[in-house]
Amino acid sequence: MYSLNRLLSMLVCCTLLAACGSAPAASVPTSIPSPPNATSAPVAPAAFPVTIENCGRSLTFDAPPERVVSLWQPPTELLLALGVQDRIVALAGTYTDIRPDLAARAEGITVIGTGMAWPAREVLLSQQPDLVISEGLEGFAYDPANGYATVAEIEATGAQVISTGGSCTPTDPASQTKSIETVYNDLRMLGQVFGVSERAEALIAELQAREAAVVAKVAGLEPVKVAFYNGGDGPVFVLSFGIWADLMAKAGGTNVITTEGFQISNEEFAASQPDVILIGVYPGQEAADRIAFLKATFPNVPAVQNDRLVPIPTIDTEASVRVIDGLEQIARALHPEAFE
Repeated sequence: MYSLNRLLSMLVCCTLLAACGSAPAASVPTSIPSPPNATSAPVAPAAFPVTIENCGRSLTFDAPPERVVSLWQPPTELLLALGVQDRIVALAGTYTDIRPDLAARAEGITVIGTGMAWPAREVLLSQQPDLVISEGLEGFAYDPANGYATVAEIEATGAQVISTGGSCTPTDPASQTKSIETVYNDLRMLGQVFGVSERAEALIAELQAREAAVVAKVAGLEPVKVAFYNGGDGPVFVLSFGIWADLMAKAGGTNVITTEGFQISNEEFAASQPDVILIGVYPGQEAADRIAFLKATFPNVPAVQNDRLVPIPTIDTEASVRVIDGLEQIARALHPEAFE
């Protein structure tokens, strides 16, 4: 739901963002219970030190981080869901409203960058972080050409850098292997890092139960041919692999576009003949504009002929705590009969 270049997940960020267009469809998140006995989840120092593996690196934490800077909304919402907001000193990369049931936890946290405008090197380092978290370890928020601090420069201060979303090289589509399971892995990793593993496991269990409920509802139904259009008028942007492929499959769909890139020609899109077209939307965009484009450009596609063009807020398909919101929306779009 944004557009500057494709916040597909920060990696996809600059790619699809600028090519997208349309306002977010209503999302109905499931409330995330507050951690017990406090507005912030208690930590378990006795569990330290802990060592995690992240993007081929071993990172050791002797204690829970105390000064965290999050540079991207999906990991920000993972942290808020885990109840460690008192450890976050600054935020950037927030490209739409924080999920309503988490918004109060973000109140009062300093904002040092918005959308795709990340903080300058000096601004980031002035926060004296002991942990910086985002998606990927290069480019985007860490691009020195834009005056941003690189991972090496951050680490030189003694801080550590974590990448979430299964995204180590965000500019390489072939490296995008994330799935719904990636979210569970990130929650488990962050639970260890912040000493809130019990809370992380409880949240994972809640999300897994919702996922299983969706999968059960569509089990045995005839898969529906589906494409995920994400903007552009030729070539068009599509979400066809990684977490999007996982979501479509588990929602009872057959993904008719199997490219491992973010763009295909109009001819290829038309030839895929989807019965349902999901439409990725970002804040400030009008879904009606995208629908009008699809109807005018692909009149012979079954999804257009049967008016099965369904806006989906892309934030709900990111590797974040909202991912099951996206799964539920997609499943309802593909198999409305299963949810009557």
